[in-house]
Amino acid sequence: MRIRVLVADDFPLMRAAVVEALQTDPGIEIVGQAADGEETLMRAHELRPDVIVLDLRMPHLDGVVVLARIQRELPRVRVLVMSASEQRETVVQALGAGAAGYITKRSTVSALREAVATVHRGDAAIEPSLTAHLLRAFSGAGPPAASRAMLGERELDVLRLVADGLTDDEIGRRLHISARTVQAHLRRVRDKVDVRRRSQLARWATENAVV
Repeated sequence: MRIRVLVADDFPLMRAAVVEALQTDPGIEIVGQAADGEETLMRAHELRPDVIVLDLRMPHLDGVVVLARIQRELPRVRVLVMSASEQRETVVQALGAGAAGYITKRSTVSALREAVATVHRGDAAIEPSLTAHLLRAFSGAGPPAASRAMLGERELDVLRLVADGLTDDEIGRRLHISARTVQAHLRRVRDKVDVRRRSQLARWATENAVV
């Protein structure tokens, strides 16, 4: 099954470039396009895509409003924000409104395709240059808020089961994924939290209120 994507951007040339970039991946299918916020919501309800690649600055309805509406009305749809803004407030606002990922319009084609695949499988896709923004933004809110912002939903699921003492095979059966996929999630968790040993991961999860 290919990842069904809706591309939303008010600039026709940018929208066409994103569509062209994604169509080079055989695992991705472009099911629709939208030029403003209202059209994005309408098309999202009509097409039920797996992922929406969304610009934040669009006419009629602001992207953050669109994000909040999709989170409430279509919770299974994952939204990847692709914006020209690299401001901390914008990144935090988008993630707070329900974005599953945030990349900039300076991203490469391969980074865009990978981000779409990442949010589709339930992980968070944050451009590396923006992660420092998140750490600073959530530093006053404490480790739990920062942890949840940095880790995707599936990564949190896997980490909780690691903390419960389950093996990779047991986690795979519990989440209906392969042990290899479990290991891939754990590699990303280790990279994000900079903890290597399994016992340390379990302790980290407990200390940061992930479990």
